[in-house]
Amino acid sequence: MNTNLCVELALINQKTTPLIKKLVYDTTLEIDLNNLVENYRYFKSLVKPSTKMMVMVKAFSYGLGTYEIAQELEKEGVNYLGVANIMEGIEIRKAGVNTPIMVMNPEAKSFDLMIEYNLTPVIFSIKNLTLFASEVEKNGSQKPYPIHIKIDTGMHRLGVSEQNLALFIEQLKSLEEFLKVESVFSHLASTDEPDHDSFTHQQAALFEQLSSRFLEAFSYNIDRHLLNTNGIIRFNQYNYNMVRLGIGLYGVCAEEEAQSKLKTVSSLKTKISHLQNVAENEPIGYNRKGKLAYPSKIATIPMGYADGFNRLLSNGKWEVLVNNKKAAVVGNISMDMAMIDVTNIACEEGDVVTVFGKQNTISAMAKKINTIPYELFTIISPRVKRIFYKTN
Repeated sequence: MNTNLCVELALINQKTTPLIKKLVYDTTLEIDLNNLVENYRYFKSLVKPSTKMMVMVKAFSYGLGTYEIAQELEKEGVNYLGVANIMEGIEIRKAGVNTPIMVMNPEAKSFDLMIEYNLTPVIFSIKNLTLFASEVEKNGSQKPYPIHIKIDTGMHRLGVSEQNLALFIEQLKSLEEFLKVESVFSHLASTDEPDHDSFTHQQAALFEQLSSRFLEAFSYNIDRHLLNTNGIIRFNQYNYNMVRLGIGLYGVCAEEEAQSKLKTVSSLKTKISHLQNVAENEPIGYNRKGKLAYPSKIATIPMGYADGFNRLLSNGKWEVLVNNKKAAVVGNISMDMAMIDVTNIACEEGDVVTVFGKQNTISAMAKKINTIPYELFTIISPRVKRIFYKTN
């Protein structure tokens, strides 16, 4: 069990009875593994059967969990898992997952752990190339260790530049005894914004040119991959040997038609902890920001910005669901609690409150505060208990 996340895995049978129950906590993030698998299969159907699938499980699977998602994806036969750093990869390996794991930004000082846990690094500079080759040599590996090469095609975040590519390939060829290129890839900057489509095509053309130089330089097979979630939907002509599925797995994408086909994977829920009647124009919450122009019934919920309920959603910016009815946030969201207006809703203490889910989506929430679902998923606190559901 992942003690860092305080996550408890509860597999639910068809009668939705928890098999594991150790801690009753009023604020939970519920993850439907059946819907997650359906989303994976939908994206897989959009590419050729021979196209390999890499699924991103970095940042604790976008805030939903760590090894639980990886274990489910391994059952589905995914070709690769993608993580941000070595620690995330180790967590997944310790849970018994054997699927190849690509580490996007490996820490050079922990290259020894990467080899120990059979993780595959992304190499994006000559310095890291030589450092990792030295570690492989020191380790005494019997065969060349697989690596992934990232090329910068215009994102300008990580990657070997066009100017340094010839020197990089030359250095790499001198290290063939220790290293073998498993894939070459790049990252598209704006697949979800049609205004930037011309730049996306420009990136793709540059990737074709630069990645081909690796295929020409080495005699063995090298995979290529360029597309992310929205790229799979909008730029399918560039799927190469593999695609990288990210946010779409978790039920979110920018394309309306595709979004309509995705299943909601997670629901953030809590419970009413207190109810009180408040006179009209009485201030509610910190800084006296909350006021209603009518006698009201106010419910307090045990969830605040320390749990991931963004403070920018205060003062009516967001509506939660109570017994399938909308209840607006009243006043400022505090660290551990928030208040909602339930004046016209029949409810009592202990009733379930859905902060986001199928009806009040995380995408709608993100738009309210001019951010993206990625951020709202990943800021959900470790103290929010994750519960995983799966029907037989």
